[in-house]
Amino acid sequence: MKSRTPLSSPLIVIEHLEPYTSRWMYIELRHASAIAGSERLWLTNVRRGCEREALSGLGRVYSGSVAELIPLLEGYRVVVLDPQAEERLSPRDFSSPTAVVIGGIMGGHPPLGRTRSLLTARLEEATVEVRSLGPGQYTIDGAVYMALRVARGVPLERIPVSRGLRLRHPGGWYIELPFTYPLEDGKPVLSREEVEYILYGLEEDEERALRDGVEPRIC
Repeated sequence: MKSRTPLSSPLIVIEHLEPYTSRWMYIELRHASAIAGSERLWLTNVRRGCEREALSGLGRVYSGSVAELIPLLEGYRVVVLDPQAEERLSPRDFSSPTAVVIGGIMGGHPPLGRTRSLLTARLEEATVEVRSLGPGQYTIDGAVYMALRVARGVPLERIPVSRGLRLRHPGGWYIELPFTYPLEDGKPVLSREEVEYILYGLEEDEERALRDGVEPRIC
């Protein structure tokens, strides 16, 4: 999906919920910005100053949680995407100006339900609606893509997805990713940068973390 979005496009709010921004997470956030457009993207709960600086080109960056920033969303219908929600996201949810809140989580397998405990629960006192994208665990950028497709009037059930993804390493083995990926023109929605990182950079980062105790932070 092209990064240019119509004026009716929703505001996308990604609540940072990891202890730090890893290289992998940064790649997903950069792709999310390309999908949504930096002018329509907020990154909230970014606690570390160096990370706010590093992410500043991707959208509007806040140190505070979206729970603290709700007053800034006056006039928006606020919809939180939570995999555990019973009701699914629908084009009806975009009948008025809408802000879609997505948990910035690098998912585990099986899912741990962190969106519910770390994000949805913090917004219980605010006037928000909670929706899911259906079965499966989406990447951050994949969730952004899905939300924008639905905002443009496409029901979830009409958006093709791949349950899991298999990447072939040049060494001859395969890397299995357990997440759900939207498909566009038959191809999974993830950036070439992310594919290259998973194939070539991830193992190196994991080895360095084990050997030297150096986490793959962006700063």
